[in-house]
Amino acid sequence: MVEAAFGAINLEMHCGAHPRLGTVDDILFHPLARASLDEAAWLAKAVATDIGNKFQVPVYLYAAAHPTGKALDTIRRELGYYRPNFLGNQWAGWTMPEMLSEKPDEGPTMVSRARGITMIGARPWITLYNIPILSTDVSAARRIARMVSARGGGLPTVQTLGLVHGEDSTEIACMLLEPNQIGADRVQTRVEMLAAKEGLDVERGYFTDSSPEIILEKYMNLVSAN
Repeated sequence: MVEAAFGAINLEMHCGAHPRLGTVDDILFHPLARASLDEAAWLAKAVATDIGNKFQVPVYLYAAAHPTGKALDTIRRELGYYRPNFLGNQWAGWTMPEMLSEKPDEGPTMVSRARGITMIGARPWITLYNIPILSTDVSAARRIARMVSARGGGLPTVQTLGLVHGEDSTEIACMLLEPNQIGADRVQTRVEMLAAKEGLDVERGYFTDSSPEIILEKYMNLVSAN
């Protein structure tokens, strides 16, 4: 997958409304079924070594794959992930110096502007849930996002971004770190309440990933077929 992505995508020719620091920006390993977090972390570190050496791409480890459990959002803040660099709300090309000040866990400190960097982690299952806001006011979306997030004093274990979404709307991109404690319904309700105070309408959110149950079902079907 990584080899195909590097062969097909040049980060310098990329512009979009979602932040990123690399062509292959983030790979996250989750333990499912009887797998352990230690096994997921071992696999994450092995893949990081392979990518760093084979493709000469700086790789940063996070969560259970990192020696101290460093969080993904901490690394992203250190590397400027959350700062748009084009038209006030877009990310275009490579956004940082070619020589990294923060030493990566694998790979070189020199960055290819076409490939950027890659982050690889291991942690229990998280849920990605995005909620469309029927407004083009990205500053309002960012205010709402911050008030929903744990960092902004909102819901515990929830991380958010307010982003442009197409030509006529924005959205709140949510990462639910403990979905069994703070789920999508609770996040949806909080966003709707805050958006109403701004005089904005909200659509029902959508998941950007499959559930663990669906992934396991597909896996078991593949195993049975083989």
